[in-house]
Amino acid sequence: MRIIDIYNYIATAACVLLVAAAVIVFFRKGQKSSRKSLSDKAAMIAFAVIFLVGAALRLFKIGQIPLGLQQDEASIGYDAFCLVNYGIDRNGYPWPIYPITWGCGGGSPLLIYLNVISTKLFGTGITKLRLIPAILGTATIPLLFATLREGFREKSYRNEAALIGAGFLAVCPWHIILSRWSLDCNIMPFNMMLAIYFFVLVARKKSTGFYALSAASFAVCMYSYGAATIVVPVTILIACIYAMINRALNFKQLIISGVTFLVIFLPLLVFYGVNYLGLPEILTPYFSFNKFTSARTGEAFIAFNGDLPAKLLHNLKSVLLAVTIGDSAHTIAHYYPGYASLYEFTFPVTFLGIVVGVKEFFARKKDETEDGAGIMNAVFVAFAAASIVLGLVIIPDINRLVMLFVPCIYFFVKGGVFILENTRKTLPVLAGIVLVAALSFTRDYFTDYSHYATSIYMPGYGDAMKRAYDIAGDERQVRSTYEGLSAPFMLTLYYTEYDPHKFYSTVEYKDPYAEFRIARSFGNFIFELPEDVTESQYADDVFVVASSELSLFPESAGYTVENFGGYHLIYREN
Repeated sequence: MRIIDIYNYIATAACVLLVAAAVIVFFRKGQKSSRKSLSDKAAMIAFAVIFLVGAALRLFKIGQIPLGLQQDEASIGYDAFCLVNYGIDRNGYPWPIYPITWGCGGGSPLLIYLNVISTKLFGTGITKLRLIPAILGTATIPLLFATLREGFREKSYRNEAALIGAGFLAVCPWHIILSRWSLDCNIMPFNMMLAIYFFVLVARKKSTGFYALSAASFAVCMYSYGAATIVVPVTILIACIYAMINRALNFKQLIISGVTFLVIFLPLLVFYGVNYLGLPEILTPYFSFNKFTSARTGEAFIAFNGDLPAKLLHNLKSVLLAVTIGDSAHTIAHYYPGYASLYEFTFPVTFLGIVVGVKEFFARKKDETEDGAGIMNAVFVAFAAASIVLGLVIIPDINRLVMLFVPCIYFFVKGGVFILENTRKTLPVLAGIVLVAALSFTRDYFTDYSHYATSIYMPGYGDAMKRAYDIAGDERQVRSTYEGLSAPFMLTLYYTEYDPHKFYSTVEYKDPYAEFRIARSFGNFIFELPEDVTESQYADDVFVVASSELSLFPESAGYTVENFGGYHLIYREN
């Protein structure tokens, strides 16, 4: 058992005691105490420190930690590269509304097109590819801070609440990890927080324009990640019904916001029509509405059959594990043992916040003019409910649950505020517990995570394939191992900056109609090794192999060997 495991037990017990003490004091007093809030100046100084820490944790060595490149990162980066330099994606479609990437999607358009901008400005490379998630992840910290200050504007603990939220987000393992690599779902927290911020602003501004801005932001979320197709509409529906009942949203504002949403969502709606309603593809030299080569429902959603109750129960368990002690069955790209997504010990405070938040959601009087705190609470409750609905119907995966953690952080703030109001002197204890865990996580992440996640990011392979292409050009055959690799063709495309015209005209997929199409070969690249690499027909070929396969090449055969970490380049000089 590691030290962090022991610490988690102790910290969990401490959080349970903090929650119990606050609840006991609350019921004994019968009412919450009123205390003067932290001054704005002190709050801004504290936030500046939090922001700098959060930025450092997200930006420091993003090109080296995690070491290597994950295949979805390479997919997003390669499509962006193709669009910048050739005006088509890797499948040959000009400026697609939704690039089909692997064949069934798997890489949503917003992050691809944001990378079109960064690639145009800065070129390719791991650091540049990860800049967008790192920048938006960092920007989410002040966005959450501003949302909480706005929502709690009329409360005495306004600044404390905002600092609890920003501070926890800044050191949260889930958010640090996702901000440091380039997967489409990793920018969803920023997109949703932007939409929520505008929604909360309405309570004070009383402006139809902010509802329209919120609607526009929600619509942009639909281009961010496939899971938004469920989460965003459900969130909007619940939040808008609540706002209308409490007179914070009128029919005119609803119509204007709805039209705004539909206008921005319309291109994606047409794309859905092409793919799910049988409309023909729309292909022009300037944009395209193309068809997927396969559907993704079997890989993403549970089957509605006789096993449905058991599957729903299993998914509910997975959701609960994800927001508490962590689920080791989830991908290691977003999970690090010993450090659950929100730290293993915080769930008592979060569950307290859920009780408080849900109680406030249903306790509002229908004839009451809504304030910012109520509106903010309502939209986060709606957000959580929508995310749980999604979590029940999908194949469990922490990537797809990405939106669930944002409302959980809000409920952690609600729990922290409850503790603040009733046992103010114990709040520093909670902050200290989180800080110790954050220091431990930072040390372990920056020293060990790359080693832990080697199977995900495949360090050395891309560099080896780039070097192989430099040597082989388009004339000599390049043969690659498959050991320890996932979709190696995708890393090859990105690292070599391969011409997409040559790719889509020569690619041979293992199964062209699979949910995720994997290339067996393209151009002069073959992603498998022959039975006997020493046969004369392979004498001029360039090989990239794993360390365990070096023995296939006799030292006396005159090969040149270049080491790229776990992978080696082997060839004969011409």
